[in-house]
Amino acid sequence: MEKSLLVRSLKGLSAAELSRFGEFVHSPYFNKREDLNRLCACLLAFGPAFEDPGLEKKQFYRTVFGSAEYRELPFNNLISDLLKLLYEFVALEELSGKESLKKDLLLGGLLERDMPQQAERQIKSWSLVQEKRPHRNFDYYYGEYRRFEQQDRLNLGKGKRGYDESLQQASDHLDRYYVANKLRIACDMTSRNAVVQAGYECHHLDLIQNMALRDSSGLQEDPAFQVYAKTLDMLRGADSSRDFQELKHLLIEKGGQFPRWELRTLYNYALNFCVRQINSGRTDYYREIWDLYQALLKENILFTEGHLTQWTYINIITAGIRLQEYDWTEAFIHAYKDYLLPEEQYNVYTYNLAALYFERKDYGLALQTLHDVEFTDAFYHLAAKIIQLKSYYELEETEAFFSLAEASRKFLSRNRQLSEYQKRSNEAFLRLARRLYEIRLRSGLMPRSVFAAQVEGFRKKLDEVMAVANKDWLEQAADRLIQQKKGPSEALSPE
Repeated sequence: MEKSLLVRSLKGLSAAELSRFGEFVHSPYFNKREDLNRLCACLLAFGPAFEDPGLEKKQFYRTVFGSAEYRELPFNNLISDLLKLLYEFVALEELSGKESLKKDLLLGGLLERDMPQQAERQIKSWSLVQEKRPHRNFDYYYGEYRRFEQQDRLNLGKGKRGYDESLQQASDHLDRYYVANKLRIACDMTSRNAVVQAGYECHHLDLIQNMALRDSSGLQEDPAFQVYAKTLDMLRGADSSRDFQELKHLLIEKGGQFPRWELRTLYNYALNFCVRQINSGRTDYYREIWDLYQALLKENILFTEGHLTQWTYINIITAGIRLQEYDWTEAFIHAYKDYLLPEEQYNVYTYNLAALYFERKDYGLALQTLHDVEFTDAFYHLAAKIIQLKSYYELEETEAFFSLAEASRKFLSRNRQLSEYQKRSNEAFLRLARRLYEIRLRSGLMPRSVFAAQVEGFRKKLDEVMAVANKDWLEQAADRLIQQKKGPSEALSPE
């Protein structure tokens, strides 16, 4: 039964939710069948892991039906019925945290049952619920639209036929909801099109933007409109650098108007913009990405279900290293290690610690950190070998360097987990790194003109190859080789 949809669904519930689900099933309002009660109780005894040899259909059948003769069809039907109850439970769990939606459903039910006095009281209560909502995003405006529409319905039921402010308010808040949500979806579409060329089309977007510009109800001052309109401007790239700066200011000033999940998405748009700028050669954006991550850490909105993704962890560390914020970065590596997913933690933590030591030029400690470590992920295995290889180069460990270069070449040729781009770029790195080391080994035996020509040939080859991993390090290593040949105050000249 471990692979059944029911058991897989139960695994998605927390321990507290599993307990409440048991109470839900045993409530006669939702379920009056004893066979479902017995099946639920038997299953929950195996939670929350639900991984046990005892999770076997025939054993459950005997417990539930009290019969040794197993019959597949009735038992499968029973499992299906319990799964339906689970779906009802999840829907109610979601509803329990949505006070505005509950008020909307309640008002509809009261008005359908001709209870205007009770509806009047609930409208006032709903108004207080809306006032207490901490955020003013698209969902808030939908709640306001529904509240005023129900108020107008109540007023019509009482015979009011003149001008009703509720109808106007319903219309205005529907406009705000639609504009904010349309812009939000447009940002998502534009972002995805840039990453995977998905071909999404956000229809009527120009009409929406023009409508907002002509609006006289204060829509342009609305935080949701301002933030999403500016995000869209940045993503579309007309004046993206200026738009990025304005968006960053808006997120700091008005970020409190959005729930955590929505604010995290908005910050991700800004972070991805910084990544694209860095990849195009704008290294000054490392400071921008660093500032954004600092804000995210301060507001505690980087986490998803209590965990930090490995890519967020790596990006923060990379920014810290590039800005030479070494002490802060090392403290971050240790402090946030336990927030990584357990299955990723060992690989990600060890690799990034070694990467930091390498950038600090503590090559011996970088090698020591990686000594006898066997990475389970092919990407981290290769990345760790590259750190070791560069460390051997810096320490002039010639035999270890060439031995590891050959072992890494074989690993690339045999590995099927890495993408073709990862293979090509790292194969190019290994070839060029070997070539550079060979030039260094012979540099003392070459005339300066020959040495200069060989380094120049290396640089030309480096520029010609389309995809090279660690290209910056190769360029810097070639520059240092030239400086070493020159001496402290000597310029290279032909022999």
